[in-house]
Amino acid sequence: VHADAAVLAASLAAGQSVRHALAPGRMVYLVAATGTISVNGVAAGTRDGVSVTDEAAVTITAGAAAKVVMVDVLA
Repeated sequence: VHADAAVLAASLAAGQSVRHALAPGRMVYLVAATGTISVNGVAAGTRDGVSVTDEAAVTITAGAAAKVVMVDVLA
């Protein structure tokens, strides 16, 4: 697959946060494979898909230990 994209993953402990800066014209789609998270303050459960556009950054915080997969692509 030829695409201007990055696939990222993280394992977060309960209460741990990670921040990802978004360049202009970029968006992310992410899912918690396990656990619960909040994305820029919005709650998401296991296997909930979250799309973030028109933001300078995305902050993911684990409510319970979580494994997260995120794809950063052109908007």
